[in-house]
Amino acid sequence: MLATRRAVLAVGLWLVALGVLWAAGLALADRGAVVTYGSAPPFIGYLHGRVSIGTVLAVLVAAFVVLQGPRLARAAGWRPLLLAGWGALTAFAVLLAATDGLTAIAAPLTDKNDYLAVVPLVAQDPGEFLRTFTDRVLSYPVHVRGHPPGLPMLLGGLDRLGLGGEWWMAALVVVVGTSSLVAVGVTVRALAGTHGEATVRRALPAVVLAPAALWLATSADALFAGVLAWGVALLAIASTREGRSWPWALAAGLVLGLCPFLSYGLLPMGALALVVWLVTRRWAPTVVAGAVVLASAAAWGAAGFWLWDGIAVTHVASTLGRAADRPYLYFLVADLVLLGAVVGPAGVGGLVGLRLLPRAVQLLVVVALGAALVGALSGVERGEVERIWLPLACWVLPVAATLADRRWWLVAQATATIALQIVLVSPW
Repeated sequence: MLATRRAVLAVGLWLVALGVLWAAGLALADRGAVVTYGSAPPFIGYLHGRVSIGTVLAVLVAAFVVLQGPRLARAAGWRPLLLAGWGALTAFAVLLAATDGLTAIAAPLTDKNDYLAVVPLVAQDPGEFLRTFTDRVLSYPVHVRGHPPGLPMLLGGLDRLGLGGEWWMAALVVVVGTSSLVAVGVTVRALAGTHGEATVRRALPAVVLAPAALWLATSADALFAGVLAWGVALLAIASTREGRSWPWALAAGLVLGLCPFLSYGLLPMGALALVVWLVTRRWAPTVVAGAVVLASAAAWGAAGFWLWDGIAVTHVASTLGRAADRPYLYFLVADLVLLGAVVGPAGVGGLVGLRLLPRAVQLLVVVALGAALVGALSGVERGEVERIWLPLACWVLPVAATLADRRWWLVAQATATIALQIVLVSPW
């Protein structure tokens, strides 16, 4: 009972912080400071209520998860459970996005500042695009010049295969992004055994209903979250598997090696992979995976893109955008509070019981929170973190297991997510 009261207090303080940040953001904007756009700081977007058939269907999915989710999570087989959770999260995210119509699912990806704008250029000559990326980056759309060339290269390859356009990209983003639920489950079970599986089973309904679903459909950071999560999961399998583990370590290295070329932000977030070694103390799989990551970076460099050159030119590009003018102290606080908005009430409240969870889960959560703190302190992440924190939020959400015996926490989780979708018009 005491832990529940502390959880309620934690959520109450978080809600107060959101209210203060909203009022402070509006006051700063009135004084001419560059805070964000829209009427809902620290969120990106506008306050505008609306409901559609998509919202109604999302409510029905949420109601089913609240009423039947805990029972099914306890009784279902392990693999069917993870697949069912993946399917439920995908359906919930897509239906929420459809609140503004079916076209709204892929609409965020068609913005002039997004990646699809350069796909024709990439598809025409991928090698030339890669070799000249750092030289021409300032002429590219905002999201392209703020990231490595990995995603444009991937989309250009899909376009050459006849899988181009916003709908194929949307499918890729949503499917890979929501699969992070499975990857985190696999990792926790591999590192913490039966206790880890029990943690995943208890937390899963709250994970499905978390506000993270709002940005899983559809922002590119959902894809980044899935790729990083599967890299860590493969390394966890390699480090706990009996017999030959090097094929799994090799696969982990290939996936983790892709991360820095999708988003520079995944570099500090990649510290999550070190948790595997800390828990298992098996250094060989981590060394193999690390060697493959370094080889991957060298291969990208030989093809014409050196990672550190990209980071340097992107830093220059960031000083030219409006984000550089946003108040540092405001977003230092806002970015951390918004991580709470991504994991929802069950995630915020669950943190008070972190010490009750298996050591592996504790380490994953602490490292994820630490990576968010580093990002906020660096000043690089000034707003728009609702989507940027997705690769970290999926590792924080297992703390919801500490509140699993109270169904009303699931109601709070679903209510927060659906309410945000109804009142907040976000670009993602």
